[in-house]
Amino acid sequence: MSDLSVSNSTAEIVAPSIGPQETKQKIYSIQHLRWFAATLVVMRHTLGHFPDEVISRNYLTRSGEFGVDIFFVISGFILWYISAQSRPRPFPFLLNRITRIYPPYWFFTLAMVATAIVLPKAFRFAYVKPLFVVKSLLLFPAWHPILHNINPVLPIGWTLQYEVFFYLLFAVLLLLPPSKRLLGNLAALIALVVLGRLIHFNSPPLHVYTDLPLLEFGAGMVIGALYEKRRLVSPLVGIAIAIVALIWMYPMTKFVDSVYRPLAWGPQAALLVYGILSAEYGTRVTWNLRLLELLGDASYSLYLCHLFALGALRMIWKPFPQFGTTACVLYVLTGILLATVMGLLSHIYLEKPMVKVMRRFVERFLKKKESTNVFPVGSRA
Repeated sequence: MSDLSVSNSTAEIVAPSIGPQETKQKIYSIQHLRWFAATLVVMRHTLGHFPDEVISRNYLTRSGEFGVDIFFVISGFILWYISAQSRPRPFPFLLNRITRIYPPYWFFTLAMVATAIVLPKAFRFAYVKPLFVVKSLLLFPAWHPILHNINPVLPIGWTLQYEVFFYLLFAVLLLLPPSKRLLGNLAALIALVVLGRLIHFNSPPLHVYTDLPLLEFGAGMVIGALYEKRRLVSPLVGIAIAIVALIWMYPMTKFVDSVYRPLAWGPQAALLVYGILSAEYGTRVTWNLRLLELLGDASYSLYLCHLFALGALRMIWKPFPQFGTTACVLYVLTGILLATVMGLLSHIYLEKPMVKVMRRFVERFLKKKESTNVFPVGSRA
């Protein structure tokens, strides 16, 4: 998804200043795009509740999947930009990412396991064999025998399998000199994808770790490097690029299943992120919209919990089987609203406290580790 989170707050992501007299500018547009991407995914899964005779499966109903491609590009951008600003070390960087991604994911994965055991019919796709659950908790790619694809217990976690591998690869390549990191990351990602096209691995881990979506992380890093060097276009051109990307995305939806997905949607996702970043950077109008900022902060929780919200909606709506145009629109809007509210509550009362506790633990661990690595005065070592 969407590194599905920029940080704990937008205050941690700051654009480079243009001159010594200019104050630094927060990157609010990334927050807005995170919310937009998560909402697209929710819309897609809400539309998936309708039977084929009620709604046609065309490019419009499939377009919500585009949110995943936006998330992948944003992840590449954020990781590159953070590393360029703070020069992180590999191990602390990886621990920071793990504490951000895993705890909320574990909660909702175990919630799905518990629900599937207590209410077996609640999730028709739930598969909770112990070994499979362990692999899911680790985000280790495995074959899902019910969905017949590579998915964890919590199905939307498939994107996090790519995210975690990208974090690991990025952390290793932090050992390179800063001037070599972009080229090193791009070369590694391209080499892995080429290897995957040549060999066509049947092993789930090898298939994921050599799959084409990795290129979208690379595109995000390139955008991060361009942003860092202020190689952006004017706000009007940026907005035009973003609009063209969204329009171009729709006709390409028909090719998502017939060609490799990132080739159909990756360029549009990259252009959208680049265009919106350019629009915000060059404008004097503030993009600090508190509601959108909060929704962006909650996008990871929204992504993780929306299947539960939509499952509840399906049960509530069950006595009303007839779907006209008005009912379909109302159902989708209700699903998005219910999932958003649940995502906000999860972010405020679950995600933030969990991450806060985990980061305190990691900080103590790293301080203790550093103290044990410091040689005492007079040591001959």
